[in-house]
Amino acid sequence: MSHPKTVVICGKGELAIFICQYFLNHKDYQILHVVADKFEPVSTEQTLIDFCHENNISIIEDNKVENLPGYENGDFNCDLCFVVFHKRILPSKFINSCKRILNIHLSHLPKYRGVRPVNWALKNGESSHGVTIHEINEGIDAGPIVNQVSFSIYPEFEEVIDTYTRAVSYARQLFLDTMPMVEKISPRPQMDSEASIYYERDNHKLAERMTFTKKASLELLNKA
Repeated sequence: MSHPKTVVICGKGELAIFICQYFLNHKDYQILHVVADKFEPVSTEQTLIDFCHENNISIIEDNKVENLPGYENGDFNCDLCFVVFHKRILPSKFINSCKRILNIHLSHLPKYRGVRPVNWALKNGESSHGVTIHEINEGIDAGPIVNQVSFSIYPEFEEVIDTYTRAVSYARQLFLDTMPMVEKISPRPQMDSEASIYYERDNHKLAERMTFTKKASLELLNKA
């Protein structure tokens, strides 16, 4: 009888909770630890930290993978790490400690690498967007693509919260579609020539698309 694959989840929000629930209910996986970002999206009704406490999941609450048991002395390892809206760039030591490490990103990579991909897609007047599951390397959202989906968006009337909510819904389904065949998929390299990327230092350029609604964004700018 084979042993369950060990899983670590890094991130935050309702999508991270959804993915935790999947692994909790799956006989072929065992969650070792969750590394949680305490700064949750404002749309989240339950925090990942609270979910882990309620389900007796070992949790690192300060977002630092360096605090995982055995990490400092080199004894930490896992079969799979799944990253969901984790804000930090993960150190190469951690990446190399995972047999496989995947990220779910709310854009159709290689477009909109980096932060606030939904906000930027609406700001730039895009007619389509997407969600991608990809392997993590030392670049920013630059690893080979495992699976992705695209969908129409409507910057002429959608708020960021509207598009974000739909993107998370697509992300859930993409995750469910991908996991049963994840071991069979040969990831394909991203086309760097088609890439775009945004950083935290670019956030002020979002203006009315800074937060989940135009009204709240403009109020924030007026207070600044």
